Amino acid sequence: MDVLEEMASVETYEMKFLLPPKAVPVFETALEEIASAVLTVMIEHGPDKGMWEMQAIFEGKPNEQAVRSALNQACKMAQIQPITADIRKMPAKNWLQACYQSFKPIVIGKYYIYGSHIQEEPPADKIALKIDAATAFGTGEHQTTHGCLEALNHLDFVPKKVLDVGCGSGILSMAYAKTFHQPVDAVDIDEESVRVATQNAKENGVAHLMHVWQSEGYKHVSDTYDLILCNILARPLMDMANDLKHHLNVGGEAILSGFLNRQERWVLKAHTDIGLKLITKYRVNGWSTLVVGKDKE
Repeated sequence: MDVLEEMASVETYEMKFLLPPKAVPVFETALEEIASAVLTVMIEHGPDKGMWEMQAIFEGKPNEQAVRSALNQACKMAQIQPITADIRKMPAKNWLQACYQSFKPIVIGKYYIYGSHIQEEPPADKIALKIDAATAFGTGEHQTTHGCLEALNHLDFVPKKVLDVGCGSGILSMAYAKTFHQPVDAVDIDEESVRVATQNAKENGVAHLMHVWQSEGYKHVSDTYDLILCNILARPLMDMANDLKHHLNVGGEAILSGFLNRQERWVLKAHTDIGLKLITKYRVNGWSTLVVGKDKE
């Protein structure tokens, strides 16, 4: 039984509301501890164009006081007006169908990302990544994951040792493993993400190449790497810049994402101030991905 089927077997609740782009990472962080899944989509048409709709899914009836407290705290941190959103019970079948049907195949460069509900064979000229919407972040739909895959698309060297920090669903680790047929280490602070990433590795035939374990940042990482993938949030990236440098080999590169264009300069400064250099950047609908390198100690 997969994650969606497990969630379909119990009562599920949802909460939807609109956010300005700058607030999305803050609310994702605030809700990830209390929601079973957090889904976001940018509004591309109509009067709310440019805003983001966030949907929080709860497995079982949530503690409304805890949810309201998380929302209020996030509003203060994001410096936006208080959010009013109702928590509503949703039919389990509708949740299951909606998640599958809303996840259409995505093509990002040489990568073809699709769910297990897609019956057609993946294109022969693409690297197929099978991944379902689940409780761990990363199906390729979000602009930060898109930016990281673009960076992998244009990587101009073959790294022999790779680390994925905050691996979520494991999508970036799997993309690397399938592209270069090399082993990759993947860590995440969340136990559920470790479980989901491990399962996804099996589903994609790269379990023998992916070593996944739980770690708060680099706390339980002892090795050094030629490439580090890190798609999290601006503040943790800045806080862990020195750790990243310590674990990055000379001549190595790091792909950093999880932040808005307006946060780009802060994330970049945190890394250039300690001697790393900017190699290139990618911007996708208001979100940034930076590629930085280490020339010397």
